Amino acid sequence: MKNPILATRYARALHALAKEKNEQDAVFSQMRVITQAFEADAEISDFVRSPLIRPLDKVKALEKLTASLNVPESLKSFLLLLARKNRLGIFTDIVTAYESISDEAHGVTRGTVRSATVLGPEDRQRIEELVSKATGKQVILTYKEDPALLGGLVAEVGSFTFDDSLTSHLKRINEQLTRSAH
Repeated sequence: MKNPILATRYARALHALAKEKNEQDAVFSQMRVITQAFEADAEISDFVRSPLIRPLDKVKALEKLTASLNVPESLKSFLLLLARKNRLGIFTDIVTAYESISDEAHGVTRGTVRSATVLGPEDRQRIEELVSKATGKQVILTYKEDPALLGGLVAEVGSFTFDDSLTSHLKRINEQLTRSAH
């Protein structure tokens, strides 16, 4: 994040506004669509982030974009505010911060699971249940293959790290053997 404090402030303000109108999920859904539109085309991305383009030109472009999408009024006003203040460059950071705020409000936490091989649906479900039980929250996990792991897996969720990799098991055995040898 370029400016996480500023992005979080904007995200909190937008979330509070969306909550008043009971449209938090609709706002977040449209934020993701708009982020994808910004990132899909290099010209759009450059236009949004460029400090050389006048804020008024950005406002006009956003008015056209939001008219073609089903954007909640609170999000439309928010985007236009960002354009006027020349802060559209941090929009993706705001979306990330909004997601965190929304997750917290819904009792959800996100994480990543790295494994040596592709995990099947049953394994993924079992891991999600175990991590959910350990954290006391609903979890949304992203799965990645990590060829550096010899076997097992490593789950990183929030500030928790669940390391059940072969490497960590071997390391613990080595430490136990070293201690018992002395």
